[in-house]
Amino acid sequence: MTDLLNPKQLAEYLQLSQRTVYRLLERGGIPAVKVGGQWRFRRTAVDEWLDVNMQRLDADSLSALQHDGDSGPEQRHIAQLIGPENARILVPAGSRDDVVRAFISQVHFPEVVSVAMVVERILERERLCSTALTDGVALLHTPRSRPRVLATHDLVAIGRIDAPVDFGALDGRATDTLILLLARSERDQIALLAKVARLCREPGFLVALHDARGPVGVTTLIRRTEDRVFARFR
Repeated sequence: MTDLLNPKQLAEYLQLSQRTVYRLLERGGIPAVKVGGQWRFRRTAVDEWLDVNMQRLDADSLSALQHDGDSGPEQRHIAQLIGPENARILVPAGSRDDVVRAFISQVHFPEVVSVAMVVERILERERLCSTALTDGVALLHTPRSRPRVLATHDLVAIGRIDAPVDFGALDGRATDTLILLLARSERDQIALLAKVARLCREPGFLVALHDARGPVGVTTLIRRTEDRVFARFR
């Protein structure tokens, strides 16, 4: 595929509708230029922009993604994607790379994957730009320039680090909570990341997640917060 795409080609590449591409262009600022009066998108620039900015999508852009299809994780509770064994993984403190390796090694994957490959992809994404938000949480995922690591499942896993570590957050705050987000398709990955990032911006959510008791407490908190935050999208 050529690096310079028209709206139809970009929609096919992102597995989104053209309408959603235009809405993200209008509201989210996807990098684009006009050539002969027509929008053109450089694929590599879009990949980089999505990796850096998807977790900052506003409510209207998130709504566009939610209604772009009817089967992805954006249409299901995030809590449904978290197995009990992945709801509260305890991770020993260490360097960023050591923490990622320790976390991923404990994740229960729903299909056969190379754990070493998942770790390397996540660290590759971290080297591009830290996935740490400004409230002590990092949204771990793999770079868009690489194929999805799960073929038939979507997965969310939550880790709690023994002591906060430096993940490179813009506010300088150390990270103590890790959320792994892996979806089977590009569209689902985009929507899942945007939705979880929106939950993390909800006042009090991360504190409550930190204090939640056991897997049931974690999934119950997430489900109830989703119902409240996304009620107008359902």
